[in-house]
Amino acid sequence: MKNIAKKIKSKLKKNRGFTIAELLFSVIILMLSTSVIIQCFNLGVGNVVRETRASEAQLLCSALASSLQNELTYARDIEIEGGKLKTYFSSSRRMGEGSQIVVDSNGEIRIKNALGEDYPLVTKTNYTAANRAAVKSSDTYFLKAYLDGNAIQWNSTDQVFIVTLWVDDASKGALTAAEAKQKALAYTQFRVKPLTVVSN
Repeated sequence: MKNIAKKIKSKLKKNRGFTIAELLFSVIILMLSTSVIIQCFNLGVGNVVRETRASEAQLLCSALASSLQNELTYARDIEIEGGKLKTYFSSSRRMGEGSQIVVDSNGEIRIKNALGEDYPLVTKTNYTAANRAAVKSSDTYFLKAYLDGNAIQWNSTDQVFIVTLWVDDASKGALTAAEAKQKALAYTQFRVKPLTVVSN
């Protein structure tokens, strides 16, 4: 028994722990692995944010396109100027004659009547507020809508409206219609034939 105890004591005395070099090497490996994990996490979060923004843009674009199709299909007393829709009679929310479809400085498509009253084509929350928990009027919004030339185009030969619409991130610079098809988060172009005949 005494021999075994002596052997254990002698072995314990020889094992003095890690050297400074070994500890330093271990810390460097730990730091490198942690930085790789953080980079992967940030990359994953960035991808989720981009995909979410793209999905929200597609939904907004679809909602705007659907509302514009309804608005233009039932438009009456249509007035065209320079190949673009100038004014029309809108039955939506009793806006009446002299109504216009406009894009405001915040990238929100609105309907404005002859009295200067206006309302959004779709609810503001579709543009995705920065403050998602409780949307306020002072909130900033992630998405902007654009119309080609800020107007609805009119094709007098086919008697149809041609709408080129896209939605993009509000923090990005504005795109031209040519760039929008490839670079915007959501893009659509469609034709609408109004139920009433338009005289040119």
